[in-house]
Amino acid sequence: MMTRNWIIAWAACLPIAGALGAQEDRKPAYTPTAQHQLLKQFDGEWEFKSKCVMPGQEVQEGQGIESARQAFGGFWLECEDRGMMMGKEFNGQGLIGFDPQKKKFIGVWIDNYTPFLGRFEGEADSSGKVFTFRMIHEDPGAGKGGPERMVFEIKDPDHRSAKFYGKDDSGRDQLWSEIAYTRKPVMVK
Repeated sequence: MMTRNWIIAWAACLPIAGALGAQEDRKPAYTPTAQHQLLKQFDGEWEFKSKCVMPGQEVQEGQGIESARQAFGGFWLECEDRGMMMGKEFNGQGLIGFDPQKKKFIGVWIDNYTPFLGRFEGEADSSGKVFTFRMIHEDPGAGKGGPERMVFEIKDPDHRSAKFYGKDDSGRDQLWSEIAYTRKPVMVK
C-alpha cells in the first residue's frame, strides 16, 4: 500500500515538475553583447588629472587613481576613483553597462561630493571609441541641473578622456570639467 501511495504522489508531481521545467526554458539566456565588449577598453588601473572650469568659479584641479574592471558576468564595468579634487579627498564609484532593450549604454555614479545618484545613458559612435551620455540628475542643493552631457573618448589603449558639458547662464553649451586618464604601467614581479 505504501508503494502505491508513493507512486500516486510521484505521478501527481510530474505535471508540476514539467511546468516548472517549461518556465525555466522560457527564461532568456543573456550573454554579454558586442556593446558589453566595448567596455573592456576601460579595464585597468588609470592615473587621472582633472580640471574643473565651471562658469563663475575658480579653475580647480585634481588627480587620482581609477580602478576599472568588467564585473557581474561581463555585463557591467565597475569603476572606483580615489584622489584629491578641489582641495579635498575624493572617492566615487560607478557602474556602466548596456541595456539591450533600450539599445543604450546606461550607468550610475555616486561620490563623496554629492548626496544624489547620478544617472546617465547614451551611445557609442561607430568606431566604438567615443561614448556620449546624457546626464539624468539634478543637484538638489543648487536647485538646478548639473552637467547635461558627458563624453568619454578612447584615444589609444593607454590614454582616454572624459569631458562634462553644461549650460552657461545664456543657455549655451560649455565645457565644465575634463579628466585625462593614463594607464598605469603594469609592474612585473
